[in-house]
Amino acid sequence: MRKHFCLFLLASIFYSYATLAQNASAKNPVVHADVPDMSMIRVGDTYYMSSTTMHMAPGVPIMKSKDLVNWELVSYCYDILADVDALNLNNGKNAYGSGTWASCIRYHNNMYYVTTFAGTTGKTYIYTTKDIEKGPWKAISFNPSYHDHSVFFDDDGRIYIIWGGGKLHLAELKPDLSGIKEGTERIFIENASAPSGDNVGLPAEGSQLFKVNGKYYLFNITWP
Repeated sequence: MRKHFCLFLLASIFYSYATLAQNASAKNPVVHADVPDMSMIRVGDTYYMSSTTMHMAPGVPIMKSKDLVNWELVSYCYDILADVDALNLNNGKNAYGSGTWASCIRYHNNMYYVTTFAGTTGKTYIYTTKDIEKGPWKAISFNPSYHDHSVFFDDDGRIYIIWGGGKLHLAELKPDLSGIKEGTERIFIENASAPSGDNVGLPAEGSQLFKVNGKYYLFNITWP
């Protein structure tokens, strides 16, 4: 019952504000809801965005838009992350504020990929589907949990994962996405927080890597 109520509530919020936005000029915030750690792609004329749901289920919502203003909730990557006490609220345990964080959404060779990680289970998760709105989603998971990672499909067929906070790491993933290739892990950027100066409370994290016209672009956030 709680899962279906959360789904109905979030869908109602998106529908209500999307309807209002159609009749007014665009202004921030375009979505009056908590949509943290967003990751976004464009496929054809449609934008798709994933976000963080932490301990809540269903998890990792997928939203779509034609104009980056009017957003519609279309899917979730999973109904239940894992059958463990903390997520089931059994034996006095809970995963409040934990669960999955900071997803990364990508589209490659007619397949959608959404990756995330969970401190609750200590695993990294990769969800795949050919139909992002109707599914079904296939789940792959492996240890360890790679913090705030980004998955990148390079032009030569190799697949990389970048993760960390402040000090960023890079490794090559196995072709079947079941984990990283042994011996490929290395420090990618020693101090990604450096551009923010000395007054950094939250080190650079939330990596998102893209390649445009032969040049690589890595985005991170710091606070404050």
